[in-house]
Amino acid sequence: MAKKCLLNLKVNRFNKTLDVMKIKATLKIILITFMLIVMNGCDYIYSDPELSLPENAENKIAQIVNMMDDNGQFSGAVLISVKGKIIYKDAVGYANIADSIPNTCDTKFRIASFTKPITVMLILQLVEEGKLKLDDKLTDYLPEFPKEKGEDITIHQLLTHTAGITGESRIPNLIDIEKEYYTRERLFNCIVKKDIVFKPGKGNEYSNFGYSLLGLIIEKVSGKSYDELLQEKICKPAGMKNTLGDITAQPIEKRAIGYNYNYFTGLEIASFLDMSFVFGYGHLLSTVHDLYLFDKALYSNKLLNEKSKELFFNKYGWHYQKCPYGKGSKKIHSNSLDGSVNGFGSHTQRIEKDTVFIVALRNTKEYKKQIVIKWSDYMMSRILAVMYGEEYDLPKKSGAFEVFKTLQNSGAVEAEKLMADITNNQTDKYYLKKREFEFFNQQLLDRGMVNQAAEYKKFMRSWIRS
Repeated sequence: MAKKCLLNLKVNRFNKTLDVMKIKATLKIILITFMLIVMNGCDYIYSDPELSLPENAENKIAQIVNMMDDNGQFSGAVLISVKGKIIYKDAVGYANIADSIPNTCDTKFRIASFTKPITVMLILQLVEEGKLKLDDKLTDYLPEFPKEKGEDITIHQLLTHTAGITGESRIPNLIDIEKEYYTRERLFNCIVKKDIVFKPGKGNEYSNFGYSLLGLIIEKVSGKSYDELLQEKICKPAGMKNTLGDITAQPIEKRAIGYNYNYFTGLEIASFLDMSFVFGYGHLLSTVHDLYLFDKALYSNKLLNEKSKELFFNKYGWHYQKCPYGKGSKKIHSNSLDGSVNGFGSHTQRIEKDTVFIVALRNTKEYKKQIVIKWSDYMMSRILAVMYGEEYDLPKKSGAFEVFKTLQNSGAVEAEKLMADITNNQTDKYYLKKREFEFFNQQLLDRGMVNQAAEYKKFMRSWIRS
C-alpha cells in the first residue's frame, strides 16, 4: 500500500511537472510570437491588396473629407491620383480664419518633414554629379565643425539619423530659441554647441539638426543657396511652381496660417516659429498639386537616376511603411511620410505597384493628442479602404470631448443630457474612449477646476458602469 501511494505521489509530481513545462512552453511561444510581431511590424497581417476603385470613389472620398471638416477634425487640402490621373482634389477649412480666407488646392502649406526627402534628393543629385560621396566625412565639407565631435560623422549617418547629432527633444528651451532669426552661421553654431549623444554609427536618434547640416553641405558644395538649387534641380524639371523656402518675415501669396487647438478656447494661431531655424528639415512651403507633380517626376529619370531612386526609396528619403487601412488590422506597403511643425502637418502615401499617390496638407493640429484635430492617417485609412475595397467606419467625433466642451459652456445638467444621448442614441456620430475621458479630466484638474473635474468624472463612471 505504501509503495502504491509513493508511486501515485511520483506520478502526480511528474504530471505537475509536465503541466508546468506545458505552461512554460506555451508562454514561450506567446512571447516569441509577440516579439516577431513587434520586430516585423505585424507582417502577419500585412496584405498586398488589389486596387478596386469603385465608380463612385470620388463621392465616397468627398464624404470622408467633408465629414471630417464638419466635425472640426481637418482643415487643409487633399489630392489623390491613380496612374497619373487626379481622381480627387479638394480643400476645406480656412487658410486665414480672421479674414475668412478659405483653403484651396493652391494654398501653400508648410510641409514640415516632407522637406527631408527634398534635402535627400539634392544630396543624391550632388552624388550623381560626383561632387560628394555618401561615405565622405562631415568635416570634409564643414571643416569648422569641431573635429573631436565630427571627424567620424559621414553623410550617410546624417541621412539615416545615426550620426549622434542631438534631437530636438533634448533641447529644454526649444520653444524660445525657435522664435529667433538664424543666419546660416548662427544655426551652425547652435548645432555645434550641442553634445554628440552617441558615437557616430553606434546608435539612432531622430535629428532635425542633422538635416540642417545636410542643408549647409548642399549650399557649400553647390555654391548656391538651397532655394536656388531646389528651383533649378527639382522644381523646374518637375514643373513645380509653388514650392519654395518659407521666409517668415516675407509676404508670400496664398500662404496658410497655422493653428493649434486649445481645449478651452478653440483654435488659436500656432506659436511663432521663425522658419530659418528649421532650415534643411522643415522650412519648405508647397501645395498638394506641386507634390503630385513631384511624385509623377519620380516615375521618370527627371530628378534621379535608377540607382539614386533605389537609395531614395529604400534607404534615405521616402521610406516604405506598412500603413493601416479599413476597419481591420490590415496594412498596405506604401512610401509614407508624416510631417509636423507648429500649426501644420503633412501626410503623403505613394503605392508604386498601383501608381497611387495621396497627399493631405493641413493647417490645424493639437499639441500632443489627436482627439479633436485628427492626424491625417485617420483620414488615410478610410480613403485607402475606399480604393482597395475594404469596410470602414465613417468619421466620428470624440464623445469625451463633446461632453467636456458642453460642461464648460452650458453646465453639468446639459453635459449629463448629452452624455446620455451619446450613449443611447448617437453611437453612429460619436465614439467613447476611457483614456480620452481621463485626459480631459486631467485638463480640468490642471487648471484648478476641481468641481467640474468631479462632475466630469461622474459621467465617465456612469458610462463605464453601463
